[in-house]
Amino acid sequence: MVRLHPVRTRHKDKIKLLLFSILPALLLMLTAEVVLRATRLVQPSWFTLTFILEDGGVLVPDEDLFWSLRPNLDQYSDDVKARVRTNSLGLRTAEVRPKLPQEFRILSLGESTTFGGRVSNEGTYSALLEKLLNEYDNTHFYRVINAGVSAYSSFQSLKYLELRGLKLKPDLILFYHELNDYLPSTLRGSNNTEIGILKTDRQLYESRMSGTSRLLMEHSALYAFLSLRYTRFKVNAFNRKDFNNPLLDIGLPDIAIPPRLISVQDGKVVSTTLNEHSLGRRVSEKERRENLENLYAICQAQEIQLVIIHPAYADSSKHECTLTKFCRQYHVPMFEAYDVLHPKSAADSHLFYDRFHPTAEGQSFLAKALDQFLTKEINFRRE
Repeated sequence: MVRLHPVRTRHKDKIKLLLFSILPALLLMLTAEVVLRATRLVQPSWFTLTFILEDGGVLVPDEDLFWSLRPNLDQYSDDVKARVRTNSLGLRTAEVRPKLPQEFRILSLGESTTFGGRVSNEGTYSALLEKLLNEYDNTHFYRVINAGVSAYSSFQSLKYLELRGLKLKPDLILFYHELNDYLPSTLRGSNNTEIGILKTDRQLYESRMSGTSRLLMEHSALYAFLSLRYTRFKVNAFNRKDFNNPLLDIGLPDIAIPPRLISVQDGKVVSTTLNEHSLGRRVSEKERRENLENLYAICQAQEIQLVIIHPAYADSSKHECTLTKFCRQYHVPMFEAYDVLHPKSAADSHLFYDRFHPTAEGQSFLAKALDQFLTKEINFRRE
């Protein structure tokens, strides 16, 4: 009879103990995965757990940018209150053809004001600006490409420029971003769910690019469920009394914007308002500064002229902020929208259809003033 060496016996016993410890845990995890999938309490899917698009089909999930405009769209949108037409690139502008020798190309980056709520494609300030520029200059053909997307932050537009915008070969970039950067991360457009709610846009983007996290989120209902539970626990740790409304930093009064959670139950969107809690911003102040600096660096490297539009709102006051300080430090031309949308000689109530967005007349005011600003600051020729 062969006797095992005592050391080997102890080694085998440890392996058995380890296996008996791990197997129940694995079986429990497998059971939980099956139950969660069977009950449809949580479905493992990256996009459905991260963004829910409730906009009548204008927006679609985007692998790189979270969401973007649906390409080749031509429909009236109840959400936008206007007819929306997009080209094959998903831009609210005519098809972008190869650049002509005498063409001066402007890329207009921005959020919902740039996109143009409650106006047709032709009524956006980008389209109106293109028309004005071409009326008076016989030396160039001016093309203004509207790349604005509703609810975009400065981070999203920066990523768009890096990944797609530079391929359009712009000579000048108009950059219109402020409000969405300052909103709580719980208000990432109407498209935010509990997954990623604690992250800034940049942090969310980086986590989406993480191979392990992405793989688990796409294929494990248990991982998705635990992520949701962890997020809810963290959300409950925030107390509203410790929250300073960041909108005060951009000249807006203390507007109550209750944070929201949007989740999916049995394939249906369920929205919950969090009256007692609040979270951080979509774009931190440090990230906002870095986004502007990265934008400037790209423009310098590509020899693209940059013009920053300092947004204005119906309730806003003229204010100093990261954007104005950045423009002064780097000598970037800054167009002050407040001076245009809050004229001293007339009431400005007709220039906004809500607290934040210009009417068709407001868009026209912006285009005319931008035309004059570019002529003066960028030295566009007039003949």
